[in-house]
Amino acid sequence: MANKTGLVNAASLNVRPEPSTAKPALGALTRGTKVEILEKLEGWYRIKSGSLSGYVSGDYVTVVDNTPTADYLWEMELLRTAQLAPPESKVIPVLAKHNASQKMAAKVWNDQGGLLEILCGIIEVEPAAAVAVLCVESGGAGFDANNRMIIRFENHIFWNLWGQKNHDTFNAHFAFNAQKKWLGHKFRQDSNAAWLDFHGKQDNEWLVFDFARKLSENAAMNAISMGGPQVMGFNCSALGYGSVQEMFANFSSDIRYQVLGLFDFLRGAGSTSKMIDALQLKDYTRFASYYNGSGQTPVYGARIEGYVNAFKSLKS
Repeated sequence: MANKTGLVNAASLNVRPEPSTAKPALGALTRGTKVEILEKLEGWYRIKSGSLSGYVSGDYVTVVDNTPTADYLWEMELLRTAQLAPPESKVIPVLAKHNASQKMAAKVWNDQGGLLEILCGIIEVEPAAAVAVLCVESGGAGFDANNRMIIRFENHIFWNLWGQKNHDTFNAHFAFNAQKKWLGHKFRQDSNAAWLDFHGKQDNEWLVFDFARKLSENAAMNAISMGGPQVMGFNCSALGYGSVQEMFANFSSDIRYQVLGLFDFLRGAGSTSKMIDALQLKDYTRFASYYNGSGQTPVYGARIEGYVNAFKSLKS
Protein backbone atom coordinates (compact mmCIF):
# COMPACT_ATOMS: atom_id res chain seq x y z
CA MET A 1 0.00 0.00 0.00
CA ALA A 2 3.00 2.34 -0.41
CA ASN A 3 2.15 5.80 -1.72
CA LYS A 4 -1.56 5.21 -1.23
CA THR A 5 -4.04 7.67 0.14
CA GLY A 6 -7.65 7.15 1.13
CA LEU A 7 -10.60 9.52 1.01
CA VAL A 8 -13.49 9.01 3.42
CA ASN A 9 -16.68 8.52 1.38
CA ALA A 10 -19.12 8.25 4.31
CA ALA A 11 -20.75 11.13 6.14
CA SER A 12 -19.00 9.99 9.34
CA LEU A 13 -16.48 7.15 9.66
CA ASN A 14 -15.49 5.72 13.05
CA VAL A 15 -11.81 5.06 13.74
CA ARG A 16 -11.41 1.96 15.92
CA PRO A 17 -8.50 0.84 18.13
CA GLU A 18 -8.56 -2.58 16.44
CA PRO A 19 -10.05 -4.05 13.23
CA SER A 20 -13.46 -4.74 14.74
CA THR A 21 -16.44 -2.92 16.20
CA ALA A 22 -16.00 -4.54 19.63
CA LYS A 23 -14.40 -1.52 21.28
CA PRO A 24 -15.55 2.11 21.31
CA ALA A 25 -14.34 4.38 18.53
CA LEU A 26 -11.30 6.58 19.06
CA GLY A 27 -12.87 9.30 16.96
CA ALA A 28 -14.62 9.93 13.66
CA LEU A 29 -13.67 11.32 10.27
CA THR A 30 -15.98 13.29 7.98
CA ARG A 31 -16.60 12.80 4.27
CA GLY A 32 -13.68 13.86 2.11
CA THR A 33 -11.04 13.56 4.86
CA LYS A 34 -7.70 12.38 3.51
CA VAL A 35 -6.10 9.45 5.33
CA GLU A 36 -2.75 7.71 4.98
CA ILE A 37 -3.25 3.97 4.52
CA LEU A 38 -0.62 2.09 6.50
CA GLU A 39 -1.88 -1.46 6.11
CA LYS A 40 -4.67 -3.40 4.44
CA LEU A 41 -6.42 -6.14 6.42
CA GLU A 42 -9.49 -8.25 5.76
CA GLY A 43 -12.14 -5.60 5.21
CA TRP A 44 -10.20 -2.98 7.18
CA TYR A 45 -7.51 -0.35 6.70
CA ARG A 46 -5.04 0.76 9.33
CA ILE A 47 -4.86 4.49 8.79
CA LYS A 48 -3.46 7.74 10.07
CA SER A 49 -5.08 11.13 9.70
CA GLY A 50 -3.46 13.98 11.56
CA SER A 51 -3.07 12.89 15.17
CA LEU A 52 -5.70 10.16 14.84
CA SER A 53 -4.55 6.61 14.09
CA GLY A 54 -6.48 3.35 14.08
CA TYR A 55 -8.62 1.08 11.94
CA VAL A 56 -11.50 1.94 9.63
CA SER A 57 -13.85 -0.14 7.54
CA GLY A 58 -12.55 -0.47 3.98
CA ASP A 59 -16.10 -0.08 2.64
CA TYR A 60 -16.05 3.63 3.45
CA VAL A 61 -12.67 4.65 2.09
CA THR A 62 -11.91 5.43 -1.56
CA VAL A 63 -8.30 4.54 -2.32
CA VAL A 64 -6.45 6.93 -4.63
CA ASP A 65 -2.86 7.12 -5.77
CA ASN A 66 -0.69 9.97 -4.53
CA THR A 67 0.84 10.25 -7.99
CA PRO A 68 -1.62 12.15 -10.22
CA THR A 69 -0.54 10.28 -13.36
CA ALA A 70 -1.32 6.83 -11.93
CA ASP A 71 -5.10 6.89 -12.37
CA TYR A 72 -7.81 9.11 -13.75
CA LEU A 73 -10.59 9.95 -11.35
CA TRP A 74 -13.35 9.22 -13.86
CA GLU A 75 -12.11 5.62 -14.12
CA MET A 76 -12.63 4.97 -10.38
CA GLU A 77 -15.90 3.14 -9.83
CA LEU A 78 -16.34 4.46 -6.29
CA LEU A 79 -16.11 8.04 -7.54
CA ARG A 80 -18.36 7.45 -10.55
CA THR A 81 -21.05 6.09 -8.23
CA ALA A 82 -20.46 8.38 -5.24
CA GLN A 83 -23.41 10.35 -3.93
CA LEU A 84 -23.58 13.52 -6.01
CA ALA A 85 -25.47 15.72 -3.57
CA PRO A 86 -24.21 16.54 -0.07
CA PRO A 87 -25.80 14.86 2.97
CA GLU A 88 -28.90 16.56 4.26
CA SER A 89 -26.95 18.09 7.16
CA LYS A 90 -24.75 20.02 4.70
CA VAL A 91 -27.45 21.27 2.35
CA ILE A 92 -27.47 25.09 2.21
CA PRO A 93 -30.92 26.70 2.53
CA VAL A 94 -31.57 29.23 -0.24
CA LEU A 95 -33.24 32.29 1.26
CA ALA A 96 -34.95 35.33 -0.25
CA LYS A 97 -32.26 37.60 1.22
CA HIS A 98 -29.49 35.86 -0.73
CA ASN A 99 -28.19 37.63 -3.82
CA ALA A 100 -27.91 36.00 -7.26
CA SER A 101 -24.31 34.85 -6.73
CA GLN A 102 -25.16 33.26 -3.40
CA LYS A 103 -28.18 31.48 -4.86
CA MET A 104 -26.16 30.09 -7.75
CA ALA A 105 -23.34 28.94 -5.46
CA ALA A 106 -25.87 27.28 -3.15
CA LYS A 107 -27.53 25.50 -6.07
CA VAL A 108 -24.22 24.12 -7.34
CA TRP A 109 -23.33 22.91 -3.86
CA ASN A 110 -26.75 21.41 -3.16
CA ASP A 111 -26.70 19.57 -6.49
CA GLN A 112 -23.07 18.38 -6.57
CA GLY A 113 -21.53 19.07 -3.15
CA GLY A 114 -21.22 15.45 -2.03
CA LEU A 115 -18.89 14.55 -4.89
CA LEU A 116 -17.17 17.95 -4.87
CA GLU A 117 -16.20 17.55 -1.22
CA ILE A 118 -14.54 14.19 -1.86
CA LEU A 119 -12.70 15.44 -4.93
CA CYS A 120 -11.55 18.63 -3.23
CA GLY A 121 -10.09 16.43 -0.50
CA ILE A 122 -8.07 14.59 -3.14
CA ILE A 123 -6.47 17.72 -4.60
CA GLU A 124 -6.46 19.65 -1.29
CA VAL A 125 -8.45 22.62 -2.57
CA GLU A 126 -11.30 24.38 -0.80
CA PRO A 127 -14.74 23.32 -2.06
CA ALA A 128 -15.52 27.02 -2.49
CA ALA A 129 -13.03 27.16 -5.37
CA ALA A 130 -14.61 24.23 -7.24
CA VAL A 131 -18.09 25.68 -6.75
CA ALA A 132 -16.87 29.03 -8.05
CA VAL A 133 -15.30 27.55 -11.19
CA LEU A 134 -18.53 25.72 -12.04
CA CYS A 135 -20.57 28.88 -11.41
CA VAL A 136 -18.37 30.95 -13.71
CA GLU A 137 -18.08 28.40 -16.50
CA SER A 138 -21.71 27.33 -16.87
CA GLY A 139 -23.80 28.65 -14.04
CA GLY A 140 -23.33 25.22 -12.50
CA ALA A 141 -25.44 23.50 -15.14
CA GLY A 142 -24.25 20.46 -17.03
CA PHE A 143 -27.30 20.07 -19.30
CA ASP A 144 -29.82 22.44 -20.88
CA ALA A 145 -33.61 22.33 -20.70
CA ASN A 146 -33.62 19.77 -23.52
CA ASN A 147 -31.21 17.51 -21.62
CA ARG A 148 -28.38 18.27 -24.03
CA MET A 149 -24.91 18.78 -22.65
CA ILE A 150 -24.01 22.45 -22.26
CA ILE A 151 -21.53 23.33 -25.01
CA ARG A 152 -19.77 26.34 -26.49
CA PHE A 153 -18.54 26.13 -30.07
CA GLU A 154 -15.28 27.99 -30.70
CA ASN A 155 -14.98 29.17 -34.30
CA HIS A 156 -11.27 29.97 -34.06
CA ILE A 157 -10.47 26.46 -32.80
CA PHE A 158 -12.47 24.92 -35.62
CA TRP A 159 -10.47 27.15 -37.99
CA ASN A 160 -7.21 25.83 -36.57
CA LEU A 161 -8.32 22.20 -36.79
CA TRP A 162 -10.24 22.21 -40.07
CA GLY A 163 -10.87 25.63 -41.57
CA GLN A 164 -7.32 26.45 -42.61
CA LYS A 165 -7.37 23.55 -45.06
CA ASN A 166 -10.92 24.31 -46.15
CA HIS A 167 -10.94 28.09 -45.98
CA ASP A 168 -13.53 28.78 -48.67
CA THR A 169 -16.17 26.64 -46.96
CA PHE A 170 -15.18 27.90 -43.52
CA ASN A 171 -15.34 31.57 -44.50
CA ALA A 172 -18.75 31.04 -46.07
CA HIS A 173 -20.25 29.86 -42.76
CA PHE A 174 -18.01 30.93 -39.84
CA ALA A 175 -16.35 34.17 -38.75
CA PHE A 176 -14.30 35.51 -35.84
CA ASN A 177 -12.19 38.54 -34.91
CA ALA A 178 -8.73 38.07 -36.43
CA GLN A 179 -7.02 40.14 -33.70
CA LYS A 180 -8.92 38.77 -30.71
CA LYS A 181 -9.88 35.31 -31.90
CA TRP A 182 -12.15 34.51 -28.97
CA LEU A 183 -14.44 37.41 -29.97
CA GLY A 184 -16.73 38.16 -32.90
CA HIS A 185 -17.94 34.61 -33.45
CA LYS A 186 -20.66 34.43 -36.08
CA PHE A 187 -22.35 31.69 -38.11
CA ARG A 188 -24.69 31.26 -41.04
CA GLN A 189 -25.99 28.05 -42.60
CA ASP A 190 -26.67 29.70 -45.92
CA SER A 191 -23.65 31.53 -47.33
CA ASN A 192 -25.96 34.31 -48.56
CA ALA A 193 -27.87 34.73 -45.29
CA ALA A 194 -27.28 37.24 -42.48
CA TRP A 195 -24.71 36.36 -39.83
CA LEU A 196 -25.91 34.98 -36.49
CA ASP A 197 -24.29 35.85 -33.13
CA PHE A 198 -24.76 32.43 -31.60
CA HIS A 199 -23.02 32.47 -28.22
CA GLY A 200 -25.28 32.57 -25.18
CA LYS A 201 -28.10 30.35 -26.45
CA GLN A 202 -27.74 26.59 -26.38
CA ASP A 203 -30.12 26.11 -29.33
CA ASN A 204 -27.76 28.21 -31.44
CA GLU A 205 -24.59 26.58 -30.07
CA TRP A 206 -25.99 23.18 -31.04
CA LEU A 207 -27.09 24.49 -34.44
CA VAL A 208 -23.51 25.52 -35.20
CA PHE A 209 -22.01 22.38 -33.69
CA ASP A 210 -24.31 20.04 -35.63
CA PHE A 211 -23.47 21.87 -38.85
CA ALA A 212 -19.74 21.65 -38.14
CA ARG A 213 -20.00 17.94 -37.29
CA LYS A 214 -21.17 17.25 -40.82
CA LEU A 215 -18.00 18.89 -42.11
CA SER A 216 -15.67 17.11 -39.64
CA GLU A 217 -16.96 15.39 -36.52
CA ASN A 218 -13.54 15.06 -34.94
CA ALA A 219 -12.62 18.72 -35.47
CA ALA A 220 -16.06 19.90 -34.33
CA MET A 221 -15.91 17.91 -31.09
CA ASN A 222 -12.41 19.16 -30.38
CA ALA A 223 -13.65 22.72 -30.94
CA ILE A 224 -16.35 22.71 -28.22
CA SER A 225 -16.10 23.26 -24.51
CA MET A 226 -18.16 20.65 -22.70
CA GLY A 227 -20.49 20.48 -19.73
CA GLY A 228 -20.37 22.22 -16.39
CA PRO A 229 -16.59 22.75 -16.32
CA GLN A 230 -16.49 23.78 -20.01
CA VAL A 231 -13.33 21.77 -20.73
CA MET A 232 -12.35 21.92 -24.38
CA GLY A 233 -12.64 18.72 -26.40
CA PHE A 234 -9.02 18.96 -27.52
CA ASN A 235 -8.05 18.34 -23.86
CA CYS A 236 -9.53 14.83 -24.01
CA SER A 237 -6.17 13.04 -23.66
CA ALA A 238 -5.26 15.14 -20.61
CA LEU A 239 -8.42 13.76 -18.98
CA GLY A 240 -7.46 10.18 -19.79
CA TYR A 241 -9.74 9.63 -22.78
CA GLY A 242 -8.64 7.69 -25.82
CA SER A 243 -10.64 9.95 -28.13
CA VAL A 244 -12.72 13.11 -28.03
CA GLN A 245 -15.73 10.97 -28.96
CA GLU A 246 -15.31 8.98 -25.74
CA MET A 247 -15.11 12.16 -23.69
CA PHE A 248 -18.17 13.57 -25.47
CA ALA A 249 -20.17 10.39 -24.82
CA ASN A 250 -19.30 10.26 -21.12
CA PHE A 251 -19.88 13.96 -20.51
CA SER A 252 -23.22 13.64 -22.30
CA SER A 253 -24.32 10.65 -20.21
CA ASP A 254 -23.93 11.82 -16.61
CA ILE A 255 -22.93 15.06 -14.90
CA ARG A 256 -20.64 13.01 -12.65
CA TYR A 257 -18.29 12.55 -15.60
CA GLN A 258 -18.27 16.31 -16.05
CA VAL A 259 -17.37 16.93 -12.41
CA LEU A 260 -14.71 14.21 -12.45
CA GLY A 261 -13.42 15.64 -15.72
CA LEU A 262 -12.97 19.03 -14.07
CA PHE A 263 -10.75 17.52 -11.40
CA ASP A 264 -8.80 15.34 -13.83
CA PHE A 265 -8.17 18.50 -15.86
CA LEU A 266 -7.02 20.38 -12.76
CA ARG A 267 -4.62 17.58 -11.80
CA GLY A 268 -3.08 17.44 -15.26
CA ALA A 269 -0.64 14.86 -16.56
CA GLY A 270 2.43 15.73 -14.50
CA SER A 271 3.48 15.32 -10.90
CA THR A 272 2.51 18.92 -10.10
CA SER A 273 -0.31 21.17 -11.26
CA LYS A 274 -0.06 24.92 -11.76
CA MET A 275 -3.84 25.20 -11.60
CA ILE A 276 -4.06 23.41 -8.25
CA ASP A 277 -1.16 25.45 -6.89
CA ALA A 278 -2.95 28.66 -7.87
CA LEU A 279 -6.22 27.55 -6.24
CA GLN A 280 -4.44 26.52 -3.06
CA LEU A 281 -2.80 29.97 -2.92
CA LYS A 282 -6.18 31.59 -3.69
CA ASP A 283 -4.58 33.32 -6.67
CA TYR A 284 -7.66 33.20 -8.86
CA THR A 285 -6.29 35.52 -11.55
CA ARG A 286 -3.31 33.25 -12.10
CA PHE A 287 -5.63 30.24 -12.08
CA ALA A 288 -7.81 31.88 -14.73
CA SER A 289 -4.78 32.41 -16.97
CA TYR A 290 -4.18 28.64 -16.98
CA TYR A 291 -7.81 27.55 -17.14
CA ASN A 292 -9.32 30.16 -19.48
CA GLY A 293 -6.28 31.44 -21.34
CA SER A 294 -4.83 34.94 -21.43
CA GLY A 295 -7.75 36.64 -23.18
CA GLN A 296 -9.74 37.92 -20.20
CA THR A 297 -7.70 36.78 -17.21
CA PRO A 298 -8.57 39.65 -14.81
CA VAL A 299 -12.28 39.32 -15.61
CA TYR A 300 -12.40 35.57 -15.01
CA GLY A 301 -10.21 35.82 -11.92
CA ALA A 302 -12.48 38.45 -10.36
CA ARG A 303 -15.60 36.44 -11.16
CA ILE A 304 -14.15 33.28 -9.58
CA GLU A 305 -13.15 35.20 -6.46
CA GLY A 306 -16.63 36.70 -6.29
CA TYR A 307 -18.28 33.28 -6.25
CA VAL A 308 -15.74 31.98 -3.73
CA ASN A 309 -16.74 34.80 -1.40
CA ALA A 310 -20.44 34.23 -2.09
CA PHE A 311 -20.14 30.56 -1.18
CA LYS A 312 -18.12 31.26 1.95
CA SER A 313 -20.70 33.80 3.10
CA LEU A 314 -23.33 31.06 2.87
CA LYS A 315 -21.23 28.56 4.81
CA SER A 316 -20.48 31.07 7.56
